[in-house]
Amino acid sequence: MSRWDGIDEFIQVVDQGSFTAAADQLQMSTSQISKRVAKLEDRLGARLMIRTTRQIRLTEEGEQFYLRCRQAVETFNRAEETVLAHSNQPRGHLKININGCFQDRFIVPILAEFSRQYPKLALQVDFSDGQPNILRSGYDLSICYGELNDSSLVARKLADNYNYLVASPDYLSKHNAPISVDELQEHNCLSGKARHWILSNGSETIKVKISGNWQSDNGGALLNAARSGLGIAQLPFFSVVDDIERGDLVQLLPDWSRYPEAVWIVYAQQRHLPVKLRLLVDFLVTQIRNIQL
Repeated sequence: MSRWDGIDEFIQVVDQGSFTAAADQLQMSTSQISKRVAKLEDRLGARLMIRTTRQIRLTEEGEQFYLRCRQAVETFNRAEETVLAHSNQPRGHLKININGCFQDRFIVPILAEFSRQYPKLALQVDFSDGQPNILRSGYDLSICYGELNDSSLVARKLADNYNYLVASPDYLSKHNAPISVDELQEHNCLSGKARHWILSNGSETIKVKISGNWQSDNGGALLNAARSGLGIAQLPFFSVVDDIERGDLVQLLPDWSRYPEAVWIVYAQQRHLPVKLRLLVDFLVTQIRNIQL
């Protein structure tokens, strides 16, 4: 039996918070994970964790062993990545989450180019409407916009997002387009969780109370409702620019679309950022600067 047998599994159980989540992360069965951790405890002659139906809790020995093992694994990973970086062929996996409608036009093509340049790196790209718990979900990096939920993470600004007011030509053929902010009260406004919009003309920022018969916390649902002619929606520039260019949506009150929301690259604090992650962060920042937003 190798001295390393069971250690990766043990670390993942602690990091993920459960045997099931660790099994998903390592693409193994839960029973395999459990058996390997049990064999590790037998070999060490010590109980590392207390398991219940709802959670796991490290023993004092388990806490010390986890910290030392985590340090050893990070040291090995840095050594491996240093060698691979010199050969210009970083390897391994990167798990990425993208929040919102920023992905299709901008981020996914950039990630595809990154993957083409570094073919020995495997990328997993997931999408969500909310900001995930990076550590609990096992993500190396998240791309999101707006106010950040977790101040303990490292956040690097990628770009500014501006929200546009849009409606379909069909809706506007039946309702006069608003020519002032006050006239929004006369329209069916498609809203997210909040029943207000923040608008800015560059010098003045206001909060506008809205009402309508369609509410959703999903950006895709709001976009499709606007396309279908249900009403006026406030949506990120990134998600509507193609519709506007095709004429499927019309931008309204463009002078009031100057309220910036930062788009962030977010990742966990680490004493030594892995080479593969640093390469991706730098690549994203460089590529997005070359795009006219």
